[in-house]
Amino acid sequence: MNIVIIGLILMFSIASYATENVAPPAKLTISYIDHPSVLHQALPLVAQAYQAERINVDFVAIPSHRLINEIQAQHIDGDVILAKEIFSPYKELISVGPPLTKVQFVLLCVEGVPCNQQVLQTSPKTILATDESMRVILNKFPTSRRNRYYQLNQLGRLPHLLQEKRFEYAIYVMSSSWPIPQALEHLNRHTLFETPAYHVIHKRHAAIANKIAPRLTAILAKQRK
Repeated sequence: MNIVIIGLILMFSIASYATENVAPPAKLTISYIDHPSVLHQALPLVAQAYQAERINVDFVAIPSHRLINEIQAQHIDGDVILAKEIFSPYKELISVGPPLTKVQFVLLCVEGVPCNQQVLQTSPKTILATDESMRVILNKFPTSRRNRYYQLNQLGRLPHLLQEKRFEYAIYVMSSSWPIPQALEHLNRHTLFETPAYHVIHKRHAAIANKIAPRLTAILAKQRK
Protein backbone atom coordinates (compact mmCIF):
# COMPACT_ATOMS: atom_id res chain seq x y z
CA MET A 1 0.00 0.00 0.00
CA ASN A 2 2.81 2.36 0.92
CA ILE A 3 4.54 1.57 -2.37
CA VAL A 4 1.36 2.53 -4.29
CA ILE A 5 1.09 5.84 -2.39
CA ILE A 6 4.76 6.64 -2.99
CA GLY A 7 4.33 5.80 -6.66
CA LEU A 8 1.34 8.12 -6.98
CA ILE A 9 3.22 10.93 -5.24
CA LEU A 10 6.16 10.52 -7.61
CA MET A 11 3.85 10.43 -10.64
CA PHE A 12 2.09 13.68 -9.67
CA SER A 13 5.43 15.33 -8.82
CA ILE A 14 6.85 14.46 -12.23
CA ALA A 15 3.68 15.68 -13.98
CA SER A 16 3.77 18.93 -12.01
CA TYR A 17 7.44 19.46 -12.84
CA ALA A 18 6.80 18.81 -16.53
CA THR A 19 3.88 21.26 -16.56
CA GLU A 20 5.89 23.99 -14.86
CA ASN A 21 8.84 23.51 -17.20
CA VAL A 22 7.13 23.43 -20.57
CA ALA A 23 9.43 25.04 -23.08
CA PRO A 24 8.05 28.29 -24.52
CA PRO A 25 7.11 28.18 -28.21
CA ALA A 26 9.87 29.04 -30.68
CA LYS A 27 7.61 31.65 -32.25
CA LEU A 28 4.24 33.18 -31.35
CA THR A 29 1.55 34.10 -33.86
CA ILE A 30 -0.37 37.25 -32.95
CA SER A 31 -3.24 38.66 -34.96
CA TYR A 32 -4.21 42.23 -35.72
CA ILE A 33 -7.10 43.87 -37.55
CA ASP A 34 -6.97 46.29 -40.46
CA HIS A 35 -7.36 49.57 -38.58
CA PRO A 36 -5.10 52.64 -38.93
CA SER A 37 -4.46 52.99 -35.19
CA VAL A 38 -3.63 49.30 -34.86
CA LEU A 39 -1.21 49.39 -37.80
CA HIS A 40 0.51 52.66 -36.92
CA GLN A 41 0.30 52.77 -33.12
CA ALA A 42 -0.53 49.52 -31.33
CA LEU A 43 1.32 47.00 -33.50
CA PRO A 44 4.72 48.77 -33.40
CA LEU A 45 4.35 49.22 -29.63
CA VAL A 46 3.59 45.53 -29.01
CA ALA A 47 6.29 44.41 -31.46
CA GLN A 48 8.85 46.51 -29.55
CA ALA A 49 7.94 44.77 -26.28
CA TYR A 50 8.46 41.29 -27.75
CA GLN A 51 11.71 42.34 -29.42
CA ALA A 52 12.97 43.58 -26.06
CA GLU A 53 12.33 40.10 -24.63
CA ARG A 54 13.81 38.43 -27.74
CA ILE A 55 10.58 36.54 -28.38
CA ASN A 56 9.94 35.85 -32.06
CA VAL A 57 6.47 36.82 -33.25
CA ASP A 58 4.62 36.53 -36.54
CA PHE A 59 1.97 39.25 -36.81
CA VAL A 60 -0.88 38.21 -39.09
CA ALA A 61 -3.92 40.18 -40.29
CA ILE A 62 -7.18 38.39 -39.46
CA PRO A 63 -10.81 39.58 -39.88
CA SER A 64 -12.30 40.60 -36.54
CA HIS A 65 -14.99 37.90 -36.52
CA ARG A 66 -12.36 35.14 -36.65
CA LEU A 67 -9.64 36.26 -34.31
CA ILE A 68 -11.19 35.34 -30.95
CA ASN A 69 -12.19 31.87 -32.17
CA GLU A 70 -8.69 31.41 -33.55
CA ILE A 71 -7.13 32.29 -30.19
CA GLN A 72 -9.54 30.05 -28.26
CA ALA A 73 -8.79 27.17 -30.64
CA GLN A 74 -5.05 27.85 -30.09
CA HIS A 75 -4.47 28.34 -33.81
CA ILE A 76 -2.92 31.70 -32.92
CA ASP A 77 -1.55 32.95 -29.62
CA GLY A 78 -3.07 36.39 -29.12
CA ASP A 79 -4.13 39.71 -30.59
CA VAL A 80 -2.31 43.04 -30.72
CA ILE A 81 -5.08 45.06 -29.07
CA LEU A 82 -8.70 44.49 -28.08
CA ALA A 83 -11.21 46.59 -26.17
CA LYS A 84 -12.02 45.20 -22.73
CA GLU A 85 -15.68 44.66 -23.67
CA ILE A 86 -14.62 42.59 -26.68
CA PHE A 87 -12.43 40.03 -24.90
CA SER A 88 -13.69 40.01 -21.28
CA PRO A 89 -16.41 37.36 -21.85
CA TYR A 90 -13.77 34.88 -23.05
CA LYS A 91 -11.92 33.31 -20.12
CA GLU A 92 -9.17 31.83 -22.31
CA LEU A 93 -7.95 35.35 -23.15
CA ILE A 94 -5.91 37.39 -20.67
CA SER A 95 -4.81 41.01 -20.81
CA VAL A 96 -1.10 41.78 -20.83
CA GLY A 97 0.13 44.74 -18.81
CA PRO A 98 -1.57 48.13 -18.66
CA PRO A 99 -4.07 49.42 -21.24
CA LEU A 100 -2.32 50.47 -24.44
CA THR A 101 -4.91 53.22 -24.83
CA LYS A 102 -8.53 53.99 -24.11
CA VAL A 103 -10.89 53.45 -27.02
CA GLN A 104 -14.24 54.93 -27.84
CA PHE A 105 -17.12 53.07 -29.42
CA VAL A 106 -18.52 55.74 -31.70
CA LEU A 107 -21.51 56.12 -33.97
CA LEU A 108 -20.31 57.31 -37.38
CA CYS A 109 -22.82 59.29 -39.41
CA VAL A 110 -22.92 60.80 -42.88
CA GLU A 111 -23.75 64.49 -43.22
CA GLY A 112 -27.40 65.52 -42.97
CA VAL A 113 -28.67 62.77 -40.67
CA PRO A 114 -29.16 62.80 -36.87
CA CYS A 115 -25.98 61.77 -35.06
CA ASN A 116 -26.65 61.12 -31.39
CA GLN A 117 -27.59 58.33 -29.02
CA GLN A 118 -31.25 58.63 -30.01
CA VAL A 119 -30.33 56.93 -33.27
CA LEU A 120 -30.02 53.70 -31.28
CA GLN A 121 -33.42 54.16 -29.65
CA THR A 122 -35.82 55.57 -32.23
CA SER A 123 -36.98 54.46 -35.67
CA PRO A 124 -35.07 51.53 -37.21
CA LYS A 125 -31.87 52.31 -39.06
CA THR A 126 -29.38 50.12 -40.89
CA ILE A 127 -26.11 50.27 -39.00
CA LEU A 128 -22.81 48.84 -40.21
CA ALA A 129 -20.88 46.94 -37.53
CA THR A 130 -18.52 44.05 -36.97
CA ASP A 131 -19.86 40.98 -35.17
CA GLU A 132 -18.12 41.83 -31.91
CA SER A 133 -18.99 45.55 -32.02
CA MET A 134 -22.63 44.66 -32.62
CA ARG A 135 -22.59 42.27 -29.63
CA VAL A 136 -21.14 44.95 -27.38
CA ILE A 137 -23.60 47.63 -28.51
CA LEU A 138 -26.61 45.33 -28.11
CA ASN A 139 -25.48 44.51 -24.57
CA LYS A 140 -24.84 48.15 -23.66
CA PHE A 141 -27.92 49.56 -25.40
CA PRO A 142 -30.69 46.91 -25.49
CA THR A 143 -33.11 49.29 -27.23
CA SER A 144 -30.81 49.30 -30.24
CA ARG A 145 -32.10 45.82 -31.09
CA ARG A 146 -34.86 47.47 -33.11
CA ASN A 147 -32.23 48.60 -35.63
CA ARG A 148 -31.01 46.50 -38.52
CA TYR A 149 -27.33 45.60 -38.41
CA TYR A 150 -25.32 44.93 -41.53
CA GLN A 151 -22.32 42.93 -40.41
CA LEU A 152 -18.98 43.55 -42.09
CA ASN A 153 -15.96 42.22 -40.29
CA GLN A 154 -13.40 44.57 -41.78
CA LEU A 155 -13.42 47.50 -39.39
CA GLY A 156 -11.16 49.59 -41.60
CA ARG A 157 -13.70 49.42 -44.44
CA LEU A 158 -16.65 50.87 -42.53
CA PRO A 159 -15.82 54.60 -42.91
CA HIS A 160 -15.25 54.16 -46.65
CA LEU A 161 -18.69 52.62 -47.16
CA LEU A 162 -20.23 55.64 -45.45
CA GLN A 163 -18.17 58.01 -47.59
CA GLU A 164 -19.49 56.18 -50.66
CA LYS A 165 -23.03 56.89 -49.33
CA ARG A 166 -23.87 53.19 -49.31
CA PHE A 167 -24.86 53.44 -45.64
CA GLU A 168 -25.66 56.29 -43.26
CA TYR A 169 -24.44 54.82 -39.96
CA ALA A 170 -21.67 52.58 -38.61
CA ILE A 171 -20.25 51.54 -35.25
CA TYR A 172 -16.53 52.24 -35.13
CA VAL A 173 -13.82 51.84 -32.50
CA MET A 174 -11.11 54.49 -32.20
CA SER A 175 -8.49 55.53 -29.67
CA SER A 176 -9.22 58.56 -27.56
CA SER A 177 -5.51 59.49 -27.40
CA TRP A 178 -3.98 58.44 -30.73
CA PRO A 179 -4.45 60.45 -33.95
CA ILE A 180 -7.90 60.30 -35.56
CA PRO A 181 -7.84 58.09 -38.68
CA GLN A 182 -7.98 60.19 -41.84
CA ALA A 183 -11.02 58.22 -43.06
CA LEU A 184 -13.11 59.79 -40.27
CA GLU A 185 -12.36 63.41 -41.06
CA HIS A 186 -15.46 63.96 -43.24
CA LEU A 187 -17.87 61.97 -41.07
CA ASN A 188 -19.83 63.08 -38.03
CA ARG A 189 -19.11 61.16 -34.84
CA HIS A 190 -20.97 60.58 -31.59
CA THR A 191 -19.15 58.84 -28.74
CA LEU A 192 -21.27 56.08 -27.16
CA PHE A 193 -18.85 55.03 -24.41
CA GLU A 194 -15.15 54.69 -23.61
CA THR A 195 -13.24 51.65 -22.38
CA PRO A 196 -9.60 50.53 -21.95
CA ALA A 197 -7.95 48.39 -24.63
CA TYR A 198 -5.21 45.84 -23.98
CA HIS A 199 -2.79 43.53 -25.69
CA VAL A 200 -4.19 40.02 -25.13
CA ILE A 201 -2.85 36.49 -25.38
CA HIS A 202 -4.11 32.99 -24.61
CA LYS A 203 -3.92 32.15 -20.91
CA ARG A 204 -1.55 29.24 -21.59
CA HIS A 205 1.09 31.92 -22.23
CA ALA A 206 0.72 33.51 -18.79
CA ALA A 207 4.47 33.20 -18.18
CA ILE A 208 5.17 35.16 -21.37
CA ALA A 209 2.55 37.74 -20.37
CA ASN A 210 4.45 38.30 -17.12
CA LYS A 211 7.58 39.13 -19.12
CA ILE A 212 5.86 41.36 -21.68
CA ALA A 213 3.78 43.36 -19.18
CA PRO A 214 6.69 45.34 -17.65
CA ARG A 215 8.08 45.96 -21.14
CA LEU A 216 4.79 47.50 -22.22
CA THR A 217 4.65 49.55 -19.01
CA ALA A 218 8.13 50.96 -19.68
CA ILE A 219 7.42 51.71 -23.36
CA LEU A 220 4.16 53.51 -22.54
CA ALA A 221 5.84 55.52 -19.75
CA LYS A 222 8.58 56.60 -22.17
CA GLN A 223 6.00 57.67 -24.75
CA ARG A 224 4.25 59.89 -22.21
CA LYS A 225 7.40 61.86 -21.39
